[in-house]
Amino acid sequence: MSGLKKIQLVVNGAHVEADVEPRTSLADWLREPLHLTGTHVACEQGVCGACTVMVDGKPVRSCITWAVSCDGADVRTIEGFDDDPTMQRLREAFSREHGLQCGFCTPGMLVTARDIVLRLPGCDESRVRHELGGNLCRCTGYTGIVRAVSSVASPDGAIEPASSFAPPPLPRFEPAADTGHLRAPVTARIADAVEPGALISEAIVIRGCDSQRLWALLGDVGAAASCLPGARVDRYDGQTIAGAVRVAFGPIKAEFVGDGTVTRDEGRRRATIRGDAADARSRTSAKATITYRVEAEPGSADAARLVIGMDYDVQGPLAQFSRSDLVRSLVAQLVRDFGRNLEALAAGKSAPPSAGFSAFGLLWRWLAGRLRTLIGVGER
Repeated sequence: MSGLKKIQLVVNGAHVEADVEPRTSLADWLREPLHLTGTHVACEQGVCGACTVMVDGKPVRSCITWAVSCDGADVRTIEGFDDDPTMQRLREAFSREHGLQCGFCTPGMLVTARDIVLRLPGCDESRVRHELGGNLCRCTGYTGIVRAVSSVASPDGAIEPASSFAPPPLPRFEPAADTGHLRAPVTARIADAVEPGALISEAIVIRGCDSQRLWALLGDVGAAASCLPGARVDRYDGQTIAGAVRVAFGPIKAEFVGDGTVTRDEGRRRATIRGDAADARSRTSAKATITYRVEAEPGSADAARLVIGMDYDVQGPLAQFSRSDLVRSLVAQLVRDFGRNLEALAAGKSAPPSAGFSAFGLLWRWLAGRLRTLIGVGER
């Protein structure tokens, strides 16, 4: 079976070992060899959310996730929630509130809804709509879906904390005699330092400066903004900020111009930036809240950890680009680029000039990183 990669993982609580082609998506692998057809495939671009499953406790678009990249992971599909009390209540609410018609989007919608009510108990209708932005429905108009999710997430719903339904610990597989090249699965796949409640959260390590110096560098907002591709600061008075961010989606270019407020907590080394911006050409508006905090990096006196969380809401023609998990991956790559440039700034170097934030450029680097991961799998 030349060219196949052996993977071991847990699917709906059952240990599974299989030989998989590297190009096979997680969605296809779940549907065909395992016959878990509750995972629906529609757009195959990670936009519609019909294929959403849980991987290591996080919702994932299985149509753009390679099965081999899930080696050692815990995967849970809609079929794996039959005995889950929260999912049972969501199903009852969807039926009660008429939250489905053709039902094609419903499995992915329910998986996402369960993540919302466990991660954000008590969230309001506006936040529910925001969180459901990556799951598309062509039938219902969303009103019944939003009512159903909101009713389960409401404080009166008495939702148990997410930890009550956390996936079981990943198993430590012992290599069989004929698969001695396999290593035990890595469990530290999710950053151990995240921003609670953030839509996107990334933790990056900045080398070359301790936490005190990094916090001071970030206090120079203009210099720090120069490290973020496409960003510029026109005015900052210590509390309010004005500037712009240039973005490009292939031939589509936009410049979001706006202003906001900056709050810095010197004692906790934590800051919050809230802003509103708009692109005049496309008539697209955006709201964002960015939080970051600086921590000491354990075991290193010459490094610090920067934890960044982001929530955003896009309205207008360009909103279609903000919905998929792929965008979250691109934003994560953007944060890592910011970290590298900030590291250069700490070393006394200038951040490289940027013509703007290119989604296609980041996509290429993201794909290259995924390919390197696959090559690593093949070299086990």
